[in-house]
Amino acid sequence: MDAYMVSLTTAAPDRVPEIIASALDDERVYHFGRLLNSPQVAELVATEQFAQYGRLLELFSFGVLTDYKTMAAQLPQLSPQQLSKLKYLTLVTLASNEKVLKYDTLIAELDCASEQEMEDLVIEAIYRDLVSAKLDQKRRLVEVDFVVGRDVRREDLPGLYAKLEAWSDVCDEALNGITQEIEASNAAVVAKRDNHREFVQSLQELRSAHAAATTTGEGLPRTDS
Repeated sequence: MDAYMVSLTTAAPDRVPEIIASALDDERVYHFGRLLNSPQVAELVATEQFAQYGRLLELFSFGVLTDYKTMAAQLPQLSPQQLSKLKYLTLVTLASNEKVLKYDTLIAELDCASEQEMEDLVIEAIYRDLVSAKLDQKRRLVEVDFVVGRDVRREDLPGLYAKLEAWSDVCDEALNGITQEIEASNAAVVAKRDNHREFVQSLQELRSAHAAATTTGEGLPRTDS
């Protein structure tokens, strides 16, 4: 993305759509917020002539394949590379919302002609490090372990912050629980060590008394029960 941002700084306005298209075609780039929020792009897409490129960047930043189908008439035509990328981004969104995805859901949402096409798309997304997942062909499920994040709208930030705060509270609670367990464990270790020390001391005293009694022939002191 850095290369495209640099290109924008010296590009004439009529070259900005070309830079946007190149970034969308680039298989290494999956985040477009910086491009969308750049002054050059913001100024250009504010005009009626180039507004469609702003909508296009919003689609790849926040949208999914069904959004494209709804607003296709208001957008430039996608290249095959861009259509594939939008399917990968759609998968990322689905995997962010659900950790277990049904085959039928993926086939429909990714607009795949067959189960094999859907599986190939998921496997390719795994190779591209967009998701980490396992395909369960027997149960026809995709189990998600990890998924990259997507760009976030400004209006979605409060909700994201709330989720992070809730997650932080859960972590704090878990940490407090672990700390208490560690303290209890340490206390048990100290108590066990003290008991062992007392036992060793008592044993030594008993041996000393036995040795003294043996030397004097008096025997061990009698202990009343």
